[in-house]
Amino acid sequence: MPHHSFRFSFKRLLRHGRSEVRRSLQARTVALTVLLTLSVVIVFSMVSMISVRASLLTQTTSQSQADFSNMVEQAQTGLDASDATTTVQIQQLVNDLASNLQSDGASNLVGVYMWSRESTARSIIPISTEPTYEDVITADMHSAVASDVEGNVFYQPVNLPIASDAWNGNTPGAVLGTVLDYGVAGNLEFFAVYSYALQQQSLTQIQLSLLTVCALLSIAVGVVMWMVIRGIVRPVEHVAYAAETLASGNLDTRVEVNRKDELGVLQRSFNGMADSLNQKIDQLEEASASQKRFVSDVSHELRIPVTTMRMASDLLEMKKDDFDPATKRTVELLSGQINRFQDLLADLLEISRYDAGYAALDLVDADMRDPVNDAIEQVTGIAAAKHVNIRAMLPNVQVLAKVDARRVTRIVRNLLANAVDFAEDKPIDVRIAANRKAVVISVRDYGVGMDANTVVHVFDRFWRGDPSRSRITGGTGLGLSISMTDALLHHGSIRVRSALGEGTWFLVMLPRDPLNGEVADSDLPITFASEAPDDFSVSGGFGVAESPVAERSNAVAIAPSAQDNGTHPTDDEDGDE
Repeated sequence: MPHHSFRFSFKRLLRHGRSEVRRSLQARTVALTVLLTLSVVIVFSMVSMISVRASLLTQTTSQSQADFSNMVEQAQTGLDASDATTTVQIQQLVNDLASNLQSDGASNLVGVYMWSRESTARSIIPISTEPTYEDVITADMHSAVASDVEGNVFYQPVNLPIASDAWNGNTPGAVLGTVLDYGVAGNLEFFAVYSYALQQQSLTQIQLSLLTVCALLSIAVGVVMWMVIRGIVRPVEHVAYAAETLASGNLDTRVEVNRKDELGVLQRSFNGMADSLNQKIDQLEEASASQKRFVSDVSHELRIPVTTMRMASDLLEMKKDDFDPATKRTVELLSGQINRFQDLLADLLEISRYDAGYAALDLVDADMRDPVNDAIEQVTGIAAAKHVNIRAMLPNVQVLAKVDARRVTRIVRNLLANAVDFAEDKPIDVRIAANRKAVVISVRDYGVGMDANTVVHVFDRFWRGDPSRSRITGGTGLGLSISMTDALLHHGSIRVRSALGEGTWFLVMLPRDPLNGEVADSDLPITFASEAPDDFSVSGGFGVAESPVAERSNAVAIAPSAQDNGTHPTDDEDGDE
């Protein structure tokens, strides 16, 4: 269990560290500096250790070879000066010689070993001053020395099995061997084993010292870098905090100018920007107040002459049959343009209320079918004049929602008026999809449609997709823009898909209760499946619909048509009241 707890804590610490590095310039700079310092120091340490190790090995090897050469010379001199003739005397001589060599040898001499090279009656018993390490003299070393006839000295690095050593029980060492000429008993194989334990300890101490220096140097560099970066980041943080405070509406926020370097320039620039912003905001507030007064004055001033012209136009309209054809046509045009002027004035006043922030919702619990039917009735005459059939296939149960019914009616009316203009004598389908969180009103025509470049501007003010097309509805160019604003006031939206020759499809997304805020796409009863402006595929579907308004003689319910790209009715979308 403790092991798992440690791993969990380490992983959590690692995640926290990575998160801190990603979000903090100071932490990222310090981390990169420490890593770079560590990398440089580690590479330098490794190169230094390789150099020191090679130098120490060369020095130690030279010392061992020099000591062994002295031992060989001493042993050969002793053998040459001996007058021993019997086997016992020869054995005693070799024993004394090995003991003296062990005593007089270097401090790192582990053992001396002698063997008779020839198997004769006078061959001596092998001598070993330290039998423990006799096995480190390999068969290859024996063979090399035994086959030598020129008195060469052979060198072989070995590992000595010293259990007390910290390095896996192995201490580095070396075996040196040669042949001693002793005519009475034949040649002798002479070996000496040296230990490099002290050199290894020195090397280990150097490594530990370098590691300590690396760690301390990295920490020192990290602390220094942290302090340096902190001195840079702290003023920037103060400016950032002041910017957030300024953005929240506290226009009196300023930062203290306490530096003369580039950060001081930033501090002074921020204060200058705040002063300039205050000045601009004051100017804009004055301009906005003037604009509001102007719109109010214009609205009052225009209503009187427009009302007068409306009355005169109505009077002429009543007597137009008594006029000659040219005058009658003039009266009809005058009446139409006055109607258009009234609509434009109403839309401009509505837009001005949006821009001034005065628009508000009058929320009531309403059956969504009612504003949709009201909008259909308002455009029925225009649709009949263009031979366009509006097919309303609405749920057969109530779909209650908190909405501003007047605004919802205006949204649907504007969409239907737009659809009538471009339907090209083809029908328009109106439907409602609903679930517990949202209501979606669908308005789709199968007329000329729009290309992708046109779709992105469809909600712009005073923008028309085809300026050359005659508009029976007499639109002002603000209808769709007002519809989008009405939808946004409900915390909803309007989405559109269109393609040339396939028509245009609008989906009005409205929450069942705007007080709960926006509804996520995953909670909508139906929405477009992709962001492509010409992709008509949808996810979700519509509920069972009543008979179309234009075909009341049909008593059966009409399911979604084949033109809905495969959407199917679902019982749980009919409205859940």
